Amino acid sequence: MTTQKITATTALFWNQIYTNHTTRMPNASDPMLLAAIEFFGDIRNRKLLDLGCGDGRSSLFFAQRGAQVTAIDISEVAIHNLTQFCHDQAITNINPVHCSAFDIAELGSFDFIFGNMILHHLEPFDAFVRVLHQGLATDGKAYFRENSAFSSLLVWFRNHVVGKFGIPKGGDDDEAPLSPQEVAQLQQAFQVEIDYPELLFFRLASQYLLRGRLHSLMKQLDDYFFQFPTFRKYSYRQNLFLSSK
Repeated sequence: MTTQKITATTALFWNQIYTNHTTRMPNASDPMLLAAIEFFGDIRNRKLLDLGCGDGRSSLFFAQRGAQVTAIDISEVAIHNLTQFCHDQAITNINPVHCSAFDIAELGSFDFIFGNMILHHLEPFDAFVRVLHQGLATDGKAYFRENSAFSSLLVWFRNHVVGKFGIPKGGDDDEAPLSPQEVAQLQQAFQVEIDYPELLFFRLASQYLLRGRLHSLMKQLDDYFFQFPTFRKYSYRQNLFLSSK
């Protein structure tokens, strides 16, 4: 068994989050979920792993479309919430499991693996890539929605400004944006396509520095520069589509 570096503080952080954010039904028109299902194709009666299932909405989305879903999370509270929800709603094709992402190979192999903002939490990342490769079936596919550390300016701002000077920090203390080096490690093990669904750059200034002011203007700047492919890789948001080599 490979051990993920999870501190007690990290586990407590996410337990507190999911104490206040219980299981909820998915938005059937969520662009992220639609992008994943378009990439996966027909998931009926196929084995799908929801990696870091959180509030359970993605697990419910895939279960509604016929997948046999295994939903895992390090938060005992999140797993308890989803287990109770499935029991109350008589949902039988979701199996909630409290475990680390580093233990997924012990759950068998999966036709599809889905994760929303999970990869950048996993260290050591090279060890997780090996586990992911073991857990994905030979002809399997994986989809991950992630943040990105490609922009050195955004990374500097996150490391030196966010969480200080009264500027709120949304994540736990052990996480960092997914780096280009980590993406390269994925590319060594899988065929990887990267898509930037939007340019999320200037709006971060509105959110953190300006407390939401000038949001419309910053979105216009993001939308304008998104027209130019050269700028898209600087977005704080990216989609990763993985398949076997």
